[in-house]
Amino acid sequence: MLRSLAVLVLAGFAASAAAQDNYPSRQITLIAPFAAGGSTDLVARVVSEGLRAKFGQPVIVENKPGGTGIVGAREVVKAATDGYMLLLANAGATVIPAAMSNNYPIDLNNDLLPIGLVAEFVGVVMAKKELPVNSMQEFIAYAKANPGKLNFGTSGVGSMVHLSAEFLMKETGIKMQHLPYKGGSNSMADLLGGTIDALFVSSPVAVGQAENKNLKMLAVTSRYRLQALPNVPTVEESGVPGFDTTAWLGVMGPAGLPPTIRQKLSTALVEIARDADTQAKLRKIGFEPIGKDATAFEEFFRGDLIKWKEFVDERGLKEKQ
Repeated sequence: MLRSLAVLVLAGFAASAAAQDNYPSRQITLIAPFAAGGSTDLVARVVSEGLRAKFGQPVIVENKPGGTGIVGAREVVKAATDGYMLLLANAGATVIPAAMSNNYPIDLNNDLLPIGLVAEFVGVVMAKKELPVNSMQEFIAYAKANPGKLNFGTSGVGSMVHLSAEFLMKETGIKMQHLPYKGGSNSMADLLGGTIDALFVSSPVAVGQAENKNLKMLAVTSRYRLQALPNVPTVEESGVPGFDTTAWLGVMGPAGLPPTIRQKLSTALVEIARDADTQAKLRKIGFEPIGKDATAFEEFFRGDLIKWKEFVDERGLKEKQ
């Protein structure tokens, strides 16, 4: 009896090892935790094309919006640990809402496993045409001379662009009034109409306004200039040393994903992010390719959790009970 049981256990291990060696042997589902057409969805589709080419298996993007990314993330947390359901995660659907919430329902340190960091987007600071400034330096000086009088729009409380604005206020000492919006189109319309003074938007949105003469692009929040907006300086170049806020996008899987499968995916994702054609696709839609493997992504992710929690606590931005 014991011998039969041992044989069954060994057979199970052998079958599991064979499945890992043959991975992937069927369709992979990549969950995008936001609606189709958004920044996460756009990157998910670029990544799915790359994985399909690497593995020779279908890779479909399934949009699971809701709960600031929680609905989609939960699908992956409870998925089988076989590598056939993955998450296109981003900072705005993981570390930021977790930092902002008193009861975030996912344990990000233990429920999800970083696999590969693919890309990031940055914030872009815009001003209405009528505002008497033409550079980030002038904007900061104007805000200092008029404390609390300027208002700025973002895509919502706790969004990366909102935290970029909070970081700017912290680093420069300026005070502005936040006007959160539920969507980018309404805030852009209000900026163009002169209803709001400034707007902090993601680079994918900003790239679409590159030729618009009815607004002023003042700076990007990263430490590098965007290839799609080469004439827009960084906040750091504009006199704020060390300023750097970006929002990452990467692939994660459920905890317990076998190391062999994780490594296969990680290697493929790094190669995809470093592919010249993929980089061109990402940059065209306002993203910067990254390409960090599982080990580097995990270290970065753990640090990001700590960094944004400390910042949110310091600024008193955590949601009210």
